[in-house]
Amino acid sequence: MGMKAPAAIQATFADFKLIRGRKVAQLVFEVPIEQADAALTSLGGLPSSVDERWCALCRLDLSKAKEPARDEPQKPKRKMAELPLSQQAALLCEREAFWRYMREFECYHSAEDNESATAALRHYLGINSRSEIVEGSKVADAFLALKSRFEFWLNEP
Repeated sequence: MGMKAPAAIQATFADFKLIRGRKVAQLVFEVPIEQADAALTSLGGLPSSVDERWCALCRLDLSKAKEPARDEPQKPKRKMAELPLSQQAALLCEREAFWRYMREFECYHSAEDNESATAALRHYLGINSRSEIVEGSKVADAFLALKSRFEFWLNEP
């Protein structure tokens, strides 16, 4: 590989999955489609099961590059548990790991994207809108139980 390829790529961390049979973790990173060729080039081409290519990962601190204007107060980022349950549900439905969980363990085989996972969640909870997931309700209890099972499955050794 020549020196023309960049030594690093910039990507967002998108998903995490344990591969139990091989005792490894799979990390999924995403790059914009228009940068896919450059990313593959910098990584030495498509992956091959015959030729392992070790790479280094590091987290970028882009806060210096995107400083808010001094007159704009920056909102502190809230933890998932601090968000209203309806927002937690919306964020959960965006995760590919949740789609996989809904397909494999809750028998919602159509959960293939955000929209279908949202529909599966609404059906599972017997609601028409995630806004019906209100703290202290039976729907909230069912949602929290589902979320807890998903998180256990996600972190299972």
